[in-house]
Amino acid sequence: MLVDTAVASLVVGKLRGGTLSSLGEMPITRVECIIASFAIEAAVVALGFRGISLAQSVAPYAFFLAYAVLLYAVWANRHIRWMPLVGIGVILNFVVILANGMRMPVSADMLAAVGMDKQVAAIESGRVLTYKLIGTTTRLWPLGDVVPIGSPYPIHRVISAGDIVMAIGVFLLIQHEMLARRRGLRTTSGSRSRVVTHRY
Repeated sequence: MLVDTAVASLVVGKLRGGTLSSLGEMPITRVECIIASFAIEAAVVALGFRGISLAQSVAPYAFFLAYAVLLYAVWANRHIRWMPLVGIGVILNFVVILANGMRMPVSADMLAAVGMDKQVAAIESGRVLTYKLIGTTTRLWPLGDVVPIGSPYPIHRVISAGDIVMAIGVFLLIQHEMLARRRGLRTTSGSRSRVVTHRY
């Protein structure tokens, strides 16, 4: 969902007169931590689909590490406008995942409602290490993936409250950074630019 949101925000930013070069001047740090977080999760998920037994035992620790690294990166970039909102979304997801054995609870009914029955079967089989179906013992299930996104949206999925908060944060962050130069937050000198201020 974040990729969809980022693309939509880029389009809207261009329509509003923003520039990609201004976005490229965003004072972001710890990019390697963000990349590492997603890489860790992707690696464990891939091992799970391959049926490697070791993935089952290391998955909770790996996912905890991935979230810890991501939260550290968000904290390191809290100076960027709207990054704290993204962080709130990450925390909401982390809390519900932590409460459920480092797996995101997802509604089987909502998956079926958007035509994702195969995903239900895959989760039930245990091959999907990032999710568990919501049941009577699920903790904090309202924070899980319970919001269906179906037609007419082309990519069907079920998302969480944390996903929604993160998406809003990412959208607003990109808008702010793309329009930073236009608002006078950055000035250019030749081919080089400098940050004037990030507060107003």
